[in-house]
Amino acid sequence: MRSRRRGQVLSLAVVLGTVGLGTAVAAAVRTQIDDAWGYSAYDPVPLNIAVAVFFSAMGVLVTWHKPGNVLGWTLLAIAAWDGVGVLLTVLTGASGSPVLMWLQAWLWAPPIWAVTTLLPMIYPDGRLPSRRWWWAVALTAAGMVVYCAGLAFEDADFAGTRTVVNPLADPPLAAPLLRTGEYLLLVATILAVAGLVWRWLRASGVYRRRVTLLLCAFGFGAVQAVVRDSIPGQLPAVLDRGLEVLAFVLVPLAIAVAVTRDRLYDLDQTVRHAIVGVASAGTLFACYLGGYAVLQTVLPASVAPGSALAAGVAGAALFPVTLLVVRRVRSLLWGRRVDVVELAVGLGNRMRDQLDSAEVPAVVCEQLVRSLRLRMARLDLETDSGLRRLAQVGSMDRSGGANPERFQLWYRGVRVGQLMVLPSDGHPYLDERMAQALASLADHVAPVVAALRLDEELLQSREQVVTAREEERSRLSRELHDNVGPTLAGTRMQIEAVRTKLPADFAAVGLMDRAMQGIDDALRTLRRVVHGLRPPELDALGLSGALRELAVFLSGPSLKVETTLPQTLAPLSKQVEVAAYRIVAEALTNVVRHAQATRAEITVTLTEDRLAVAVADDGVGVPPDSGRNGMGMRFMAQRAREIKGEFTCESDHDGTVVRAVLPAVTPGG
Repeated sequence: MRSRRRGQVLSLAVVLGTVGLGTAVAAAVRTQIDDAWGYSAYDPVPLNIAVAVFFSAMGVLVTWHKPGNVLGWTLLAIAAWDGVGVLLTVLTGASGSPVLMWLQAWLWAPPIWAVTTLLPMIYPDGRLPSRRWWWAVALTAAGMVVYCAGLAFEDADFAGTRTVVNPLADPPLAAPLLRTGEYLLLVATILAVAGLVWRWLRASGVYRRRVTLLLCAFGFGAVQAVVRDSIPGQLPAVLDRGLEVLAFVLVPLAIAVAVTRDRLYDLDQTVRHAIVGVASAGTLFACYLGGYAVLQTVLPASVAPGSALAAGVAGAALFPVTLLVVRRVRSLLWGRRVDVVELAVGLGNRMRDQLDSAEVPAVVCEQLVRSLRLRMARLDLETDSGLRRLAQVGSMDRSGGANPERFQLWYRGVRVGQLMVLPSDGHPYLDERMAQALASLADHVAPVVAALRLDEELLQSREQVVTAREEERSRLSRELHDNVGPTLAGTRMQIEAVRTKLPADFAAVGLMDRAMQGIDDALRTLRRVVHGLRPPELDALGLSGALRELAVFLSGPSLKVETTLPQTLAPLSKQVEVAAYRIVAEALTNVVRHAQATRAEITVTLTEDRLAVAVADDGVGVPPDSGRNGMGMRFMAQRAREIKGEFTCESDHDGTVVRAVLPAVTPGG
């Protein structure tokens, strides 16, 4: 059913287009084979022929792609009406009929005025911006009726090989009607274009680009009209008429491009170069005519000097103005030109300046978003568990129908990651040119991501080693504490029990005393080893309790150790608990030995993914020549790094602050 309806719509569109196109071709052929015209430069027939031809073709194109858009039918109606007017002109020249002459005298006007009034009002979706615009449509209709009435009563003869007089000529009636109609239509035109500019100012994305295309077409028409009116009669007739025809032809072309291209970002190179060329040539020609008009005003006595000077100025400005115009038109319609070499050099310079490889992904994403005006750029790293985000700049908001584009990163035959980008606002997809540029850039970024992947694998291996080490230490600590320790203690008790039953002068008593002393030494060593493997306080009291006990143990008359800790902490992995405890213990040991402090404070904060511990004191600080990177500092920094944490030490004459930020890894995480 849908295909049948679409076929009917296309058939009707072709019929209307044929009316306009066929009559225009007939008029053109008639003009060539029969020298019946003798038109002056301001006769409207060439313009009407161009309107019929281009509006027919573009109307069929728009209607085929968007049958529900009234714009296509409006273009076809303008072409058909204009074609009928051209046909009446041909028949008038052939037959000399006064009735046909009267009809063709005013039928040409409505389609021409509709281009500057009705089309901007319903552009680009075929609907008025709001119901309030109906009064502007009514104003346009009234202006057309009054203006056509003035033309119908104008004392204008048809002049060709035969002269046909308007049978209803009434100059006193025609003059005020023409003036009133022109004023009404001029006001309607100003309102329509002003409304278009207002929508452009408030729009964004594809909608704004669509409005931009039509505004460019109208802008060219306004410039050529001003230039032609400023030097009337001084341009060759063909050039003068050609500018007017080009101004009207650009309107349906802009409409067709804007309505039929869903993205306005994937136009092929031929159309791109054509639009840029027309805009550049039009701007240069307008500059030439403007300079010519100014010089003619300054040098009114001679045409040749003005023309020569204008030509010289235009020639001197040709290259820089062309570059400027081409750059601006491309930027306006399609955004910044993608230069792979420029982007690659820029990325290379930025990456060279980054000392930390972890910052490179953010630099890449930021450079892509800024240079290509993307909505979002993201780099993912390929891991054993899937893709992991390295960096993202911009929002993943897919409003407006935007679809993310993914570019795989390959290095030495292995996929190491993925670059994902989201086109700028209003663009569902990337155009082919930008996609090729990003694919090339992905090849430049792949080695960097591969290096990061190696770093990631190294960190994972180190983390696995640390985890295995802490698990083994925990197991050994339990074995020694729960088995070996009690066994030694039990053995000592048995020896002591036997000794109490022997006479004091018995020879074996001395041996037993030495054995019990050896066992006591072994138990002390065992406790020290167990504490070195894993502080038993962590298992007995948890991290918060163990740190509080440590603070109480180290506090004394000359040093007060305070704590700011959560009452309870969520369960953490063994390696994180041990690292946090060891770092705090080492920092407090340094305070006791070297800081000469009277006060120290332990602070612990836990967020969703980070555990932060800090030890601050009010001591003398760390002197510059004291070996800040001594064994204690290196020990704390290593403890933090081996579990992907960060360690800092800040010191001045007011004291020292040691901080460590560790990943809040849960057991089994």
